[in-house]
Amino acid sequence: MNEVTAGRRYRGQDMEDRRAERRQRLLEAGLSVFGEVGYHGATVRSICAAAGLTERYFYESFANSEDLLCAVYEAHMVLQQQRIMAAVLAAPRESHVMVEAGLRAFFELAREIPAAARVQFVEVLGVSPRVDKLYRQSVENFAQMLRTLNLQMPQSGRLHDDETLSIGLVGAAVGIASRWLLSGFAQPLEDMLATTLLIFMGTWQQAQA
Repeated sequence: MNEVTAGRRYRGQDMEDRRAERRQRLLEAGLSVFGEVGYHGATVRSICAAAGLTERYFYESFANSEDLLCAVYEAHMVLQQQRIMAAVLAAPRESHVMVEAGLRAFFELAREIPAAARVQFVEVLGVSPRVDKLYRQSVENFAQMLRTLNLQMPQSGRLHDDETLSIGLVGAAVGIASRWLLSGFAQPLEDMLATTLLIFMGTWQQAQA
């Protein structure tokens, strides 16, 4: 191994792999700290301590704590959409069953990773114009996902394809989930699911009428 190669590799990892590993550790630490003390209670120092890294490595990947918050939020939104999509597409092709499967995946993930739910429903609100824009775009993406999944349902069971309607359904689901989070998940998941499902299927019945 020549000197150049030796400088680029350490314990079997090249420089890019090590940077990616450090970034992932900071994402995980950011999620943990934001979930425990909130975005405004977090500091770069506390996040680095949780990640077991120095501040030098924090600024290697992120400009500031807001930059990290955005990255944590975006990573969770990707995971959330993957879980919902997978649940809906794996369900029997009956509208009620498919909608219930997607909503169940949504609520189960919130309870499974409460720190991420806190970031999604609480910590990204009112931080800055940049984060507000990211939040609004995520809502639009979520609504687009609903419209995409709607096309996977049997023709007779599809909702009317309307952008405003899909935004309203996202708002209902997020509002119920955020209240559930803030209560400490006091009510059974099945109650949250039943209420949200009632809104979704009631909307469907009204649209069909």
